[in-house]
Amino acid sequence: MAESSAIQVRPVTAGDVDVFLRLVDAHADFEQMARPDEEARARLVTDALARPPRYRAYLATIEGRDVGYAITYEAYSSFLARPTLFLEDIFVFSEYRGHGFGGVMFQYLVKEAVRLECGRMEWMVQEWNDGAIRFYERRGAIELDEWRTYRIDQDQLGRLARGEYEPGQSRGD
Repeated sequence: MAESSAIQVRPVTAGDVDVFLRLVDAHADFEQMARPDEEARARLVTDALARPPRYRAYLATIEGRDVGYAITYEAYSSFLARPTLFLEDIFVFSEYRGHGFGGVMFQYLVKEAVRLECGRMEWMVQEWNDGAIRFYERRGAIELDEWRTYRIDQDQLGRLARGEYEPGQSRGD
């Protein structure tokens, strides 16, 4: 196990673009998803480095080696009247898993949520990812079974914006 005091978490900077994108690619491979194409990679960099950034990206580093990353952004709860820190990604290169990097990154993000006066922190985990589920449950996270995640992809957004989708119509119609 790595000495947790030797692990540093820091925001991604312009000098970190290559390693950040390598980590994103490795994460896509792990999730068995397509890697971002060149246009998406350019947007990832632009959006992370914008002022203000569209999202916050962080790297976990030990002894000069960048071994993991996390992406967060803020949502807002009308009922709590506070922001929610949403954890989009947390990933560690496979050879560094089980050495405390994820825990240090997660703890860093928890402190960020407190600093930002968030009312809560949320994320999603794929149901096959038993390691991640155990990781979060060991930290007291609970699975929400009363909420379902829905998604509208970019193509469907365009159809809706153009009025090409009738209310009540199912996707298969």
